[in-house]
Amino acid sequence: MLAFLGRTIAIASLIAAVAARAEPAAPVANAQQPDPVTANDPAFMGIFTQQYRAAFGSGAIPAKYKQLSGATLSVVVKCEECLKYHVQMAIQLGASRQEIVEALRIGLLTGGSAGLPTMEAAYAVMDDAKLK
Repeated sequence: MLAFLGRTIAIASLIAAVAARAEPAAPVANAQQPDPVTANDPAFMGIFTQQYRAAFGSGAIPAKYKQLSGATLSVVVKCEECLKYHVQMAIQLGASRQEIVEALRIGLLTGGSAGLPTMEAAYAVMDDAKLK
């Protein structure tokens, strides 16, 4: 049950992240299809997006540490796209490479070695960002 809940949270985080970053733009020839969840349930996803922003925004726990937690959970539930997003956000919020690495370690120890392939995505994001 805990694994199912973790995967559900990770998928929901990814959907909310996409919705939060979505900006209206001019049509492009090869534009991606709209998110089917949001397209089919916009009222719910609007509420979900608000909850996501409230949960991951600054509060008693600074947003950077919440994004690092998201990275940890993404390794546990093996959600590569979620991991990429949380690492990118953690970098934007000032996380160091070592902070991210330590968050990844916790996820790997918690979720087991099956999370190793997912973890690789975080290193690619850090390398792309030239994070030292």
